[in-house]
Order: sequence, then C-alpha cells, then structure tokens
Amino acid sequence: MLFNVKLEEAQDILLSLSTPLPEETVPLLQALGRVAARDMFADQDLPPCPQAVVDGYAVCADENNAQNSYVITERLRPGAIASSPLSLGQAAGVATGSHLPAGTIAVIPHEIARLEGKHVICTEEILPGDNIRLPGEDFHSGDLLVSRGSRLSPGSIGVLAAYGKNKIPVFRRPRVAMLSLGGGIVSAHINPKPGQLRDSNGPLLAALTLRDGGQVTNVEVTGAESASSLKEHLEDLLQRADLVITTGGAASGVYDQAIYMLRHIGARLLFWGVKIKPGSHSGAAIGNNKIIIALSGNPVACAAGYHLLAGPVLRVLQGIEPYPQLLSATCTNSYAKEGGPRRFLQGYAICDHKGWSVTILPGQKSSMLQALTKSNALIDLPAGCPPVEKGQKAPIILI
Repeated sequence: MLFNVKLEEAQDILLSLSTPLPEETVPLLQALGRVAARDMFADQDLPPCPQAVVDGYAVCADENNAQNSYVITERLRPGAIASSPLSLGQAAGVATGSHLPAGTIAVIPHEIARLEGKHVICTEEILPGDNIRLPGEDFHSGDLLVSRGSRLSPGSIGVLAAYGKNKIPVFRRPRVAMLSLGGGIVSAHINPKPGQLRDSNGPLLAALTLRDGGQVTNVEVTGAESASSLKEHLEDLLQRADLVITTGGAASGVYDQAIYMLRHIGARLLFWGVKIKPGSHSGAAIGNNKIIIALSGNPVACAAGYHLLAGPVLRVLQGIEPYPQLLSATCTNSYAKEGGPRRFLQGYAICDHKGWSVTILPGQKSSMLQALTKSNALIDLPAGCPPVEKGQKAPIILI
C-alpha cells in the first residue's frame, strides 16, 4: 500500500482498475442521460426525399423563364403522396413536411400566394430551390448519429426516434453503496440523541451518484457495530454494488475504523492519504474485486473526495471520459490563506461575455456544509500558493 500519494497518482491507480460495465438494451424513452455503448449510424438519408419547408404550393417552372401563375392540379393533405408528377406551369397544395411531387422546383409560401379560381398567383419572386428541404440535408446514410461513450441528450433521443431506433444499447449504470462510519452517526431520518449527529454525507454522496448516472443501492450507517458485524455489513454491500464509498473513520485516530475494517475483510489496500486539502484523509482498496473508496467524514472534504476520486471511477464505469475539463476563471473575491498542500476550494462559477469567473464561497472549513449548497466548481490551487487576490486567474473544475 502507498501512503500520502499525489492526487494524480491516486487517480491513476483507481482508473487502472476500472473498466466500463457490460452493455444492456433499454427502450428509447428510458435512454435519456444514459451512455451509448455503441456507435449508432443513419441507415438512410434524412429526409429521404424532397420535403416542403412551409405550407403553400409546390410549383414546376422553367428555371430560365420564371412565371407567376400556376394551375393547381391537386391539394395534398399532410402525409399524402402526389398522384402524378408536376409539369411546367402546374402547382400542388402542400403542407410543411409534405413529400414534394416529382418536378417541383420551388414552394410558394401561402403568405405570398393569391388564388384566382384554379390558379395560384405568386406575388413575390421565388427562386429555384426555395423552401425545399433536400434529401440528406439533415443526415446522409452512414452518418454517425450517436457515438459510443456519449451521454444521450433530448436531442439525441429525437434523432434516434426519427430513425425508428427503439432499443438503445447503453452501458449498465454503476451500482453504488454508501456506508458512513462512526459510533456517533445515525441515519438522517432518525432523531439524534445527545452526542449523536445525523448522517449528511451518505445522502450527499447518493445525490452526487444519481446526478452522475449511477444507481444507489444502499445509504447506511454503521453505528456502534462490532468488528464481526462491521465485516458482514461491508461484505454484504460488496455483493450488491459495483463501487462502495465509505465516509468517516479514514484518519488514524484511535476510533477511526476504515483501515481496520478493510483489513478485516481481507481487502487489498491501494493507497492511504492524498496530498490535497480538504480530503487528505482518503484511501482506496479492492475487496471482492470491487473498488472501495474511503473518504473523510467532514462534509466539504467528503464532497471534494467524491469529485476527485469517486466521480472519475463512476464515469469510467459508464464508458465516459473520466476527467472534466480544466478551465481558467477570474476570481471575483479574495482568499487569505496561503501555503500548505494543494487546495481545492468550493466555488460558484459563471460564464458571460467576458469569460469564466468564479466566486470563492464562504464556509470553506472541512466540517461545514454551507459552501456545498451553492458550489458548482472546485478551484484548484497548487501547493504553497500565496493568498488569492480579487481579479486573479485560477484553474477551476466544473462539478
């Protein structure tokens, strides 16, 4: 086991042991937010034939001898197909999206069309090709519709629906269990007795997992369990989950349980201690061929540990690029602390016409929850960093 490793070393160890989960097939309407397990291609042009862009009249004219009066041969209801091609000087009433009759050179919008008996008069100039959606204008046969490893958006669902793809291959969602350690911690729904605290970390980690595409199998606390009971508890979670995240008990105090518990179940410890703050009391192990990530019991440290260690694993299990993009942002306020290990501050980032800016949130103590209610970014400050000044540029990770 390695001790007190750099963040990138810890991440590399975890990701080297993480591979995408098997694929499964889900109905199209259940695929939103899931990750495509295969490339999906267009099997025909879209649209497959010329279509009207507007309600109006499809017309056939000599390109070199434009006219403005056409004989109406038929009116096509939405979804109907023309009974015959158009000849020079003829027109057919069409609706938006209608398949155009052969011979159509343009479509006259109804706003500039005047009817005189069986004729339609165009009141403005119309050029060849106007208001026609050409075959393959959207997608050509063989075009990539959705790439493997992309999270399916509402737009993707619409495109797949247009091609009749009703069963979508996706990576299985990771099953994640949370276990909060500590004799003074009780479940969030329990009224704590004097000396006890409600578990906020378990629900926090569960919410982050759900947001990032995982499934939550368990959110539990150990209470004052005996060593044998604790062993059975963790072994049971490993049977149910692809990833187990523990919180609390990760330091080296007399009452800290995490390392003892992992050794007691025969887990292979990977690393313990990471050179960051908050979140230095973090570690990882392999048990029952599953990754176990141990995070600090302090809320801000727990959240930072999730984003930097558990989040990348969760993404790899879904076939997604593990690391979010690192951006440069202008700090809107200052932060007085200096020096120390590499630090990740909770921030609120926005992007406007001037670029990215980030506000360092109040409540940066590891034990506090305040900053987590508004945080959408981590501000990455290197070891030994001087105080942050207002207007200074800093790298951020959007979370």
